[in-house]
Amino acid sequence: MKKIVILFNLNRHQFEYETEFDSEYTIDSIYSALCDKYDVYKLEADKDFEWIKRLKKINPELVFNVCEGFNGPARESVYGAILEQLKINYSGPDSTNLLMCHNKYLVKNILRNSFLVPFGYTITNKKEIELLKNKNIEYPVIVKLNSEGSSMGMTKDSIVYNYDDLHKEVCKLLDKYDRTVLIEQYISGEDISMIYVEGLGALGPCIVNCDSEFYDYEMKSIKDDTVDIKTLDGKFSDLKDTVCKMANKLDIKGYAKLDFRLHDDKCYLIEINSQVSFHPEGEFITCAKKDGYEFNDIVCYIVSRALTTSKKINSIGIRGDINE
Repeated sequence: MKKIVILFNLNRHQFEYETEFDSEYTIDSIYSALCDKYDVYKLEADKDFEWIKRLKKINPELVFNVCEGFNGPARESVYGAILEQLKINYSGPDSTNLLMCHNKYLVKNILRNSFLVPFGYTITNKKEIELLKNKNIEYPVIVKLNSEGSSMGMTKDSIVYNYDDLHKEVCKLLDKYDRTVLIEQYISGEDISMIYVEGLGALGPCIVNCDSEFYDYEMKSIKDDTVDIKTLDGKFSDLKDTVCKMANKLDIKGYAKLDFRLHDDKCYLIEINSQVSFHPEGEFITCAKKDGYEFNDIVCYIVSRALTTSKKINSIGIRGDINE
């Protein structure tokens, strides 16, 4: 049997950054989906990087990479880059995809000319906030960290309606996190997610029902109790076509989850998550179920394709316009 290593960061609910990490339930679910077909190992990628020695000793045919990383805006891409240097094949997005998609502002700038995305600015220090006084900003706007997932740092106060509140909210994020802040047009409406799986195309969508104006950090950290994720009726052929075009433009490898806001019958891209959650009741799996793929089906498909498709060396990150 071929050896598969599930490489993960474990959420022990001790630190804020662990919100994106996987629970034992998620890791055990992935293991159960694969263990009848493969020789499966669970390997926690902790901070000391001792896992590299064990990984080399196991010498797997494939790593099922669901690592999120600990520090910095490039943290998601670190594990893919290490596996590439070790010449170990792995599932999911490559390091280029992981690095690019973790930067919300960069992704939207790449897609802006062809797709509906909110307009925004980035702020790296408090002096730059003053420059916004001279900008013709249409409120409300939403304030968030540019390179974080799981809505880290976002609360009900993240939607602001005037410059004074904008100044206060940006300063709060800069003081607490010392990371680039994204300020962008707030799009009201329903949260809709689609997924892209290489070889299958666009699957879904699903909708997130929660008692808030947006799916914030607190809800994502305790989502089992506060959030209802359901599939949507209908074919959504236009949105699926858009998702495939976005994936092609960004040269997405493996898979990704794309989050939209539905406003006046138009879907605005909010963000792209290339390192997705495989929580059995999460958005990625719910979208797969919409198109007839159960949890075990989609996990086994991802592994099977990764084992038979050598694709990590050919990602260019951003495609040109030749196919548009």
